Amino acid sequence: MCSSKNVSGAVAIDTGQLIAGHYRLVEQIGSGAMGVVWRAIDVRLERSVAVKQILPQPGVSEAERDNMRQRAMREAKNAARFQHPNAIVVFDIAEHGGDPCLVMEYLNGPSLSAIISEEGTLPLGRVAKIGEQVASALVAAHRAGIVHRDVKPGNILIDESGTAKITDFGISRAAGDMTLTQTGLIGGTPAYLAPELARGSDPVPSSDVFALGATLYQAIEGQTPYGNSSNQLALLYAAANGQINPPQQAGGATALLMSLLRTEPT
Repeated sequence: MCSSKNVSGAVAIDTGQLIAGHYRLVEQIGSGAMGVVWRAIDVRLERSVAVKQILPQPGVSEAERDNMRQRAMREAKNAARFQHPNAIVVFDIAEHGGDPCLVMEYLNGPSLSAIISEEGTLPLGRVAKIGEQVASALVAAHRAGIVHRDVKPGNILIDESGTAKITDFGISRAAGDMTLTQTGLIGGTPAYLAPELARGSDPVPSSDVFALGATLYQAIEGQTPYGNSSNQLALLYAAANGQINPPQQAGGATALLMSLLRTEPT
């Protein structure tokens, strides 16, 4: 199929197309502010992979797009050097129409976000198992000098055996998940954002700790620590002011959640 331009000016990719000469696209499996994710076949190694084309936000200038592309490539290279049993591996970095494409391990399983949407709250034991696995990956990443920057239920995948794997290591900020103004950019998702990030500070390992706490909080409580408002700016305001709603259903995990959700990064 032919490629086409999307609203951001990037070149879209279609089912059946080859990326970098040997990744054949099979089906689109996700999309969001960062771009489009495909299940693909590596025709050389005969294995399934996930291909993510990172697309610039609509209205981004060519200079900003070039800067985003360079940052995305640099961050992806860092992520490709990091491997952990509970993290999705980045296999390769390619380009399509000038935009970065990440080739990653394909996991055939739902995200934690999808599981929460279907089941509502999850049992403490199950949440603890997921949290332990994700925390293990984050510890290893931080030791390698990598900050995730966007830990949230949508970035945690669960396979059939219950193994949790976190994806999008080190690339979330480069992709610009949330644009506040043409010049102001905050990387991350407001509902899980550490207060210091909402106030404009750079991401640090403790920012990931807070976001993990917010993720586990939602799995237990059925809502985020800042509530369930659909107004992203209201959530950002609550985050900047550290307005955490105390958990009501966490039981024995209450102290742990509140420890992870401390408003001071130190």
